[in-house]
Amino acid sequence: MQQTAPLGRPRNDLADIKILQSALRLYGEAGWHGFNFTKIAAKAGVGKSSMYARWTEREELLIDAFRALVVSPGPVGEDPRTILINEIEYRLREYLGPHRGAVRRVFVEMCSSSIPVITEAYEHVYVRPIKEINVRLWDFKKAGIIPGHISVTRLLDAIEGSVLMRTFCLPEEDVECFLTEVEEYAELLVDDQLRGINTTSMRIVHVS
Repeated sequence: MQQTAPLGRPRNDLADIKILQSALRLYGEAGWHGFNFTKIAAKAGVGKSSMYARWTEREELLIDAFRALVVSPGPVGEDPRTILINEIEYRLREYLGPHRGAVRRVFVEMCSSSIPVITEAYEHVYVRPIKEINVRLWDFKKAGIIPGHISVTRLLDAIEGSVLMRTFCLPEEDVECFLTEVEEYAELLVDDQLRGINTTSMRIVHVS
């Protein structure tokens, strides 16, 4: 039996990647209100027909771009220190990497927007991955590895907040140099937080 060839244009993986990269770049530069197929096609160097063969709505394209190019590894490691260090390194490289404009833009737009696609992108980049780490840290707390009086939420807030401030306030001319020190920065930041936990634990034991 002879098979019928599929209708429409065949998939072009290289063109798809160029479109997705250009979509994130445009979103980072222009935000949601400046995000449209015409500008993305121009950045990607493709015809709009190539885009419409894959995406019919700009919302779908933006979400696909975030899902394809901004991928969180989740909690990586077998102890709290390793998991937090890996999370910091991932966040630093994402916030300062090639997609930093889009990652920062969705953080800012979420603060003043109720547009569903922005909410979905924000949850993909921030909410769900950080929640996974929060759950993993709670497992350690239940196992007694993190002391019971320590707030997992505040511990993670301190880590994530420090990373945000460090990257959002870092001058552009210092980014390249800072990226060579990511591992050391991550270890020092985590050790500072865990040292505070250990000090508090010892103080409580002494008072008791």
